[in-house]
Formats: sequence, C-alpha cells, structure tokens
Amino acid sequence: MTPPLLSPGLVNRRHFLRNVGACLALPFLESLARGRNAPPQIQRLVCVANPFGMIHDAFFPTEVGLATTLPENLQSLDGLRGKFTVFSNLDHGFGGGHGATHAFLSGVRSSEAASMPNGNITLDQFCGERCAGQTRFPVLNTSAGSNDGGGVELSWTRSGVMVPSIQKVTRVFEMLFVDDPAAQAGERAARYDEQGSILDAVNEQAKAMNRRLSTRDQEKLDQYFTSVRQVEKSLQDEKAWLSRPRPKVDMKEPRNGTVTQQVPILFELIALALQTDSTRVATLEVPGAFDCAGVGLTEKSYHGYSHHGKDPTLMAGLRKVERYQIEHLAQFVKKLGELELLDSTQILFGSGMSDGSAHTNKNLPVILAGGGYAHQTHLAMPGETGKKVPLCNLYLTMAQRFGIETASFGTSKGTINGLT
Repeated sequence: MTPPLLSPGLVNRRHFLRNVGACLALPFLESLARGRNAPPQIQRLVCVANPFGMIHDAFFPTEVGLATTLPENLQSLDGLRGKFTVFSNLDHGFGGGHGATHAFLSGVRSSEAASMPNGNITLDQFCGERCAGQTRFPVLNTSAGSNDGGGVELSWTRSGVMVPSIQKVTRVFEMLFVDDPAAQAGERAARYDEQGSILDAVNEQAKAMNRRLSTRDQEKLDQYFTSVRQVEKSLQDEKAWLSRPRPKVDMKEPRNGTVTQQVPILFELIALALQTDSTRVATLEVPGAFDCAGVGLTEKSYHGYSHHGKDPTLMAGLRKVERYQIEHLAQFVKKLGELELLDSTQILFGSGMSDGSAHTNKNLPVILAGGGYAHQTHLAMPGETGKKVPLCNLYLTMAQRFGIETASFGTSKGTINGLT
C-alpha cells in the first residue's frame, strides 16, 4: 500500500514514522516540523564544566581575533576557527574559591538567591523552562562520575534547589532510549496521580490560611504557590510522555566506567539526545573524581594537580587533564557539525574556578562554540582598568539567541557585542 502524501508544514515526526513504517527513529527534522506555531529554527544548548578551572597560559590566546595563535591546550580546536570563541576577562565579580563555583551558570551565589528576581536559576534551567513539555526531558543533566574529589554543583532551579546530575552512562542511555515495561509505566503513572493529589491538598490548605496572614507572609506564600505550580506543571509534562515510545538508535547500551571512559560516551549520548529531539538542553560535568591514570598520570589526583603551586611537574600533569577535556569538546563540536546541528546549538565550556591553585574566581575560562554566531576565536573583554563586563552578559546573549524574550539574566548589564 502506498503511504498517503503528507504535508511538510503539518507533519510531525511520529506521524511520519508511522506512515513510512520505519523501525528506527529518524532524527528530528526541522523542515518537517515547521508549522504556523513552530519557531523558524529549533534552538539547543549544551553546557560543559569542570570544578578547577584551567591553566591560563595554556588556555587564553595572547592575541585577539579570528587568526590568533591558539595556546597549547586549545590546539585541537584549530580546525574549527569561525565556530568558537574564547572569552577573556569575564567573571561574576566575586571571590570565594571553591565556595563560589556553584554560581558558574547563574552569576548568583545561593546565599544571595532570595534577593534576586529569578533566584539563582542557572542558564540551563532558564532555557529548559522555555521548552518544557516540548521534549521528553526539558534539561538533561549529566556527570562523567561522582562528586568525590570536588563537585561542580552546576545546575540550580529558580527556587534554589540544586539539580543532581546523572552519573552513570547506562542510566542516561536507559532514560533516553529504553522504554519502561508496561507494569513499571503504570506504577509511575499512579505515582504521578498521587503526587498531584497531594499538591492539590496542600494548595487548598495554603489558600485557607492566606486570609489570616500578614502582607509579608502572603508574599512568602505566593512564592510557595509559584513553586507548587512549577512542580504541578513538571508532573503533568512528565506524565504526558509516559505513553510515548522512546526513539530507537543505532548504539549499543554503554558500560559504566571511569571519568575518562564516560566523557566521550556522554558526548555521544548528548548528540543523540539532541538529534532525536529527546532534549534541547543538556549539561555535562567533568567531576573532581577525574581518573588521572586515564591520561597517563599516577602521582596525584585531579584536585592534587590543580594545587600545583607553580610546580612545573604538577602543572604539566594538569595540562594533560585539561587538554583531554578540550580534545573531547572539539570532537563534540565536529560531531554536531556533521549532524548539521552546530549552528542551532550553543555549546558553552568553562568553570566557576579560574585558577585552582590560587583559588581565584576572576577571569573565568570560557569558550562558546556553535549557535550561528560570528565567532572571533578570541574576544577580550575590558580588564581591570576598563569597564568590567559581567559573564552574565554572555548568558543573556545566549538566552536571547535561544529565543527567550528577556532583558536580563542574573547580574547582567546588557549583551555581548561582537558576536552577531
């Protein structure tokens, strides 16, 4: 039987697969998804971070512009000029060493979140809110290992809750591409119903109290209602996806391993997640539990090498760890280019720590790749003697490119010039 002709402006992915009788999930096809209510181009975001920063002379170019010479640890990006930008002199304007790294993607320390309009929500969660319900996972938060030896604490909701990352590649694969057994799916649906009824009861009790509260307490209760509504919406979105089959991909279920074994697998899984439109926002943490033996080092831990104190041998070891991270970042950028997803995917790499040995949070190491920007290879912001540019200015630029209509993010003062 010949499949009926389909209108490209109206067809959705599942309808297309059903009509052609395909047994494997095709990548998300934007040209088939565009309808009157669809954006002109689906936007995506991937954030990658480590806890200990980067050695500056191996990361920051000494010149600016597209043709600048790349330092030692960025050599793997050389063939990608025009696809990435290294930024210097961007940070959040505060110190605190390890105690401030959790603010990398927000610009707001958790202790100051209550005074901010959006709390200390991070860029990934901010963008994930925009596409909630449109994909199975609004945000896919992953880590290549445990937080032993130093955690990133990368992702935070607007209510100030840290989002835990998935630390095993087997679990990431199962969530993305393995359907739950029918009985397990039914149990999960029942739990969603039960959680929803509990939230309804709490809402009714809170509303009954509202009339007896002071103005200040009513404001607190209103914030509570906002949080409850967010949870309710999240539960509804998750329940809606229970009956929808997960995409099938041509990848064998991976095995868990060390950090150096899991990093390339996670990059591959994130690429597949974007390709199948399972998510449009993802994070990847390179944790302090990095197995230095995976890059030929046995003397120290990742944290130990980061406390090099200018010792040449320890700095050489740390450069190997950092070079490994950039090499796999470069491979990921190339992969998205091959999948024709790079121009619609903003890839941020960096750390909330600038120099792990000095414990400084100034001049954070930041790379932005993809996203369709007019990349400059190295873009230097004003330093200590100029008008300081907050890192959140870059995040605001990225949020707007993602399609969010907002005039601010975190501690932003404007957007970044020279990228568009």
